[in-house]
Amino acid sequence: MESDRIREAVATTNRLQAGPIQPVCFPLALGAVRAGVELGAAALDDALRARLIRRGFPHLLDRLRPAITVPAPQPGDEPLDGRNRPGEAMYLNEIAASMPPLASAVADAIRDGALALTLGGDHALSLGTLAGAAATAERLAVLWIDAHGDINTPETSPSGHVHGMPLAAALGRGPSALTDLFAGTPPIRPEDTVMLGLRDLDPGERAWLAEGTIHYATMAHIDDRGLDATIAAAIDRLHASGADAVHVSFDLDVLDPLLLPGTGTRVYGGLTFREAARLLRMLRDSDLPIRSLDWVELNPALDPSGASTAVAAELLAIAIGETTD
Repeated sequence: MESDRIREAVATTNRLQAGPIQPVCFPLALGAVRAGVELGAAALDDALRARLIRRGFPHLLDRLRPAITVPAPQPGDEPLDGRNRPGEAMYLNEIAASMPPLASAVADAIRDGALALTLGGDHALSLGTLAGAAATAERLAVLWIDAHGDINTPETSPSGHVHGMPLAAALGRGPSALTDLFAGTPPIRPEDTVMLGLRDLDPGERAWLAEGTIHYATMAHIDDRGLDATIAAAIDRLHASGADAVHVSFDLDVLDPLLLPGTGTRVYGGLTFREAARLLRMLRDSDLPIRSLDWVELNPALDPSGASTAVAAELLAIAIGETTD
């Protein structure tokens, strides 16, 4: 039976902890409408491997398979200058058409027993990674770690940038070009979705969250409740969903821009390095069935010093097992 095949293909362990890791590079910039973010994927892959060699973690380096690069659409003659078109979905068709190959690469990695690690590239790539992860699970839960909600639709978006819409599409709202990417996969439920680190929400996103189906914690909630308690509640919520797989999507703009300026939508008041490292260690040490991970929105062109790339690579190394013990 198909359900038996899926259960056999999806292991029962948290793949942050052990087993092969399949990096999938997707150098997408059209979702952010900003040049430079397409450089993040290769920069991250190189920096992660260099760090593991330099810091003496050969067992983690051995887990990393050679990276796969899935082609991403290019802008043509139009400059990616951050311009806004409120009420639209810029580059909608180009982005949507590029997602099935990415979804296939993610699904193949998961079915092969690996952690599907997708390196971006802007956050619109989660349209593909979520579709791929959902195709391998009977019930997929999502942990969205981001300064922004990414639950806009063209009607609610003040920018028209598709990187602010992927989670909405995964949850069934938005243009059919995006929601159709999830046709034939088990639906991702709002109640199986947890969002952490929010601090820049648009009015339409606030209205959706006020419906009460999505569990979320803003930075103000983290300040009030404490980091550990907030993370523990998120993990408990994901467990309670009954999902057989968890997809984690980590947008580097959740970090404070004083720590990581090399990202395109900076919002002050974000996670410190220690807070982010603590969050990632708690996820890594949990028994959540984490199968796939996005690491997105690094823009090396906005920080030519390389410091942002180094921070992003160090936190990623922590997520997959680097320790100071």
